[in-house]
Amino acid sequence: MSKHELSKLQEAELDIFKEFIRICQENHLRYFICGGSFLGAIRHKGFIPWDDDIDVAMPRPDFEIFLQIAPRLLPEDLYLSTYKLGAEHITLVAMIINKHKDFVLNNAAKQVRTGAWVDILVIDGAPEPGLKRKAFGIVYMYHRMMNQFAHFDEIVNLNKARPWYENLAIQFARISKIEKHLDPVRVGERFHKFLQANPYDTSRYVATFMGAAKMNEILPREIYGEGTDYEFEGLSVKGPDRYNAYLSHFYGSYMTLPPLNERNRHNVTVNKGGKN
Repeated sequence: MSKHELSKLQEAELDIFKEFIRICQENHLRYFICGGSFLGAIRHKGFIPWDDDIDVAMPRPDFEIFLQIAPRLLPEDLYLSTYKLGAEHITLVAMIINKHKDFVLNNAAKQVRTGAWVDILVIDGAPEPGLKRKAFGIVYMYHRMMNQFAHFDEIVNLNKARPWYENLAIQFARISKIEKHLDPVRVGERFHKFLQANPYDTSRYVATFMGAAKMNEILPREIYGEGTDYEFEGLSVKGPDRYNAYLSHFYGSYMTLPPLNERNRHNVTVNKGGKN
């Protein structure tokens, strides 16, 4: 993706982010800018120059309210997309998406046309360390795998380096065509129900379980705290209170720039066919 194309995508995502913040502020909903977007806020005061998305996270109680009110509060050119849309929605992460499909995702076996988007992850409670967490982790990984299978052609990045057991599962999915036998809505409902076993506000540990780090997403809830103001592209946005603890956990020496070959995670291009 050229710098001009990336700038176009980032500008469109920033417009969506502003609408998300407006709804949260007007309805007193908690949210945190997270992941690479939070890293960008700390290291660049905005987008990481090569990043192609915005990630936010909401505690489960606030997220559920947002799902109810957002469809009637978003502008006409934006819509809220969740697993409840079935095969049309290819991830368990909720998204606000522009209706104009100006971009193309190229990582998986099938190209996916999409509008600019903002990802909304859920922060759920996590079990205490020990046997309960280990048992939780086994069931959790099963649910994640089933979601990957349910959207295999659209969501699985075939170019990503993986452990041998994940490669084995991918080969099984490719050969068996298992996605044809799975209902993505039921898969999503089961996963979300499972994640709500540990309430956010009474758990000592919490996690964005739909994030890339999987069980390593688990953090003490105090790291998120009540939310602190940070600058992002001239906006004042909420992020985790303890930014150093958060970013060190996920990125290590987070002020060090990554190598060039790790700077386009989604492999997004402009849709040359125009708006659909």
